[in-house]
Amino acid sequence: MKIRLAQYMGFCYGVKRAVELAVNSGGGVTLGPLIHNPQMVSRLARQGVGVVNDLEEVEAGTVIIRSHGEGPAVYERARAKQLNLVDATCPHVKKAQQAARKLTEADRQVVILGEKNHPEVKSILAWAGDDAIVVETADEVRALPYIAHLGVVVQTTFSRSLFEELISLLQNKTDDLAVERTICTATDQRQQSAIELAKQSEVMVVVGGKNSGNTTRLASVCEQAGARVYHIETAAELRPEWFQGVQTAGITAGASTPDWIIEEVYHTMEEMNMGNQESVKLETGMIVKGTIAAVRKDAAFVDIGYKSEGVITLSELAYPAPEQASDAVSVGQEVDVLVLDADNAEGSVILSKVKADKVVAWDKLQAAFENKQPVEGKVTAVVKGGLSIAVLGVRGFVPASQTALHRVEDLNTFVGQTLEFLPIEVEADKQRVVLSRRQLLEAEQAKQEAALYAKLAEGQIVRGVVRRLVDFGAFVDIGGIDALIHISDMSWQRVNSPSEVLQVGDEVEAMIVKLDPAKRKVGLSLKQVQKDPWLTAAAELKEGSVLKGRVTKTAKFGAFVQIQQGVEGLVHLSELADHRVNSADDVVKPGQEVMVKVLAIDTQQKRISLSIAQAQQDAERAEYTGYLSQQNSIGVTLGDKLGDKLSQLFKK
Repeated sequence: MKIRLAQYMGFCYGVKRAVELAVNSGGGVTLGPLIHNPQMVSRLARQGVGVVNDLEEVEAGTVIIRSHGEGPAVYERARAKQLNLVDATCPHVKKAQQAARKLTEADRQVVILGEKNHPEVKSILAWAGDDAIVVETADEVRALPYIAHLGVVVQTTFSRSLFEELISLLQNKTDDLAVERTICTATDQRQQSAIELAKQSEVMVVVGGKNSGNTTRLASVCEQAGARVYHIETAAELRPEWFQGVQTAGITAGASTPDWIIEEVYHTMEEMNMGNQESVKLETGMIVKGTIAAVRKDAAFVDIGYKSEGVITLSELAYPAPEQASDAVSVGQEVDVLVLDADNAEGSVILSKVKADKVVAWDKLQAAFENKQPVEGKVTAVVKGGLSIAVLGVRGFVPASQTALHRVEDLNTFVGQTLEFLPIEVEADKQRVVLSRRQLLEAEQAKQEAALYAKLAEGQIVRGVVRRLVDFGAFVDIGGIDALIHISDMSWQRVNSPSEVLQVGDEVEAMIVKLDPAKRKVGLSLKQVQKDPWLTAAAELKEGSVLKGRVTKTAKFGAFVQIQQGVEGLVHLSELADHRVNSADDVVKPGQEVMVKVLAIDTQQKRISLSIAQAQQDAERAEYTGYLSQQNSIGVTLGDKLGDKLSQLFKK
């Protein structure tokens, strides 16, 4: 039998985008199933992306709008609850939503062609308003009254042929018809590709969620094309009798069906004997697919499409061997098994899952290694140099340096844990696989850092915890990023050692003064969130005031004088004395106390100009004025003393 695949099938752009956004979200919940595929939703759940049905169930964290979209009220409620919103609405659905809103604002009666209960149609309806009408069949269109101004949008996965039929009928209901053709091109491609393949095939297998509208429609168009159709979700549903006497079978899949499910269906159909079950021939050493039919404490029974069920004993179920069969498998689970005995004395087929796992595992490990995909493994023991783990039924090794981001003192803490690892060396011929957990953690850390860097900006105030002190500053954890507070940014006062200001474990609030995401560097300033004592002190000074200070140092251009704690001013050479000065050292010495006059205060440049000469002049002037006042106070003047002598002189 020939098996053919449709040219267009599986994930469309919108679904692929939604899945990638969910995977990269770092965990959260989707508002309703992200896509109509239970297997993909389950896989996302294992990656930390859950499902809720209403925003009332969410108090904080990330909420992902699924590919089918939501109405404006949902966005408003999410913002009101201050949730982190990831919008995974399919761009084509978004286009239909905006088209509906535009038609409503143009005072047209909006008619939506689609399935009333489909979540996408509900989201479009929410954007169109309460007066919009949803119709799905020709009879529903015929029942509509005359509408003066009519606007039409259509569900993106709607049948194109039915769309054309309904538009033809709607033209008789109005004299003013505006049509927004919002059917997705990918949907149309999948339908046309499926029809062409169905015309060439006796049997069509349509893969996708049973609740997926576009997958159900694919099954419908394939039936109309004349093929016998089986709509399945997974390869486990395939039955050999469907293909008895069939020469050509086709496979297509809905837009929400992941590639790995399609591949499983294809390979299972290839491996099936397309004759009747009696012609199935088992041989020792074969690997076949089966479904767990029953589980006992010490064994599991497998339906492999043979005249009798296969048996897997406890020791052949998994590595390491489980305590009971239910620890390794469950009813309905699809498994690969290796035939140990095709027909033993009791008429049973003896199978081994662990041996099949080992055969298949190396292909899976090689693929994971090449595609840099993580695999799940259980830590079984601490061995020399690292950890021994069970991964896909084989023994793997994780070096101690690859167990975590930082050195782990006691590796025994990992024993018994099931974790994800990245294969970094795979040698099937030597039965050797080396894995790393650290590389996955580093990748996740880098993703988190990138998200955090995107939220940071220079001038922003952040909180963090001091993690370590070094000679030149302190490193502060600000939520996954180590930022540096340089010693010069710790205080407005001179700091000799970071330990004078901070200790490990201190919670601090600081300003971002340097930000370089490319180099993964963040510079913080502790002093920028504190009031500058210089400005506080300078605010108490007045130009023209005279006060005492202490010379701190001399320079070619003058001398620096401290007038308050942490506040210095400059006495220029020209202001050191009332005569020409060649060197400040000729007039003052460091440590000397002097009187200075405040000439100018520049708060922008944080500079104060002082004068010793003018302070001395003011002091002398004050002394002279005081002397004159003292003379006047005793009633004696020059006239009094010289008056008589002057009179006698003039008489002569």
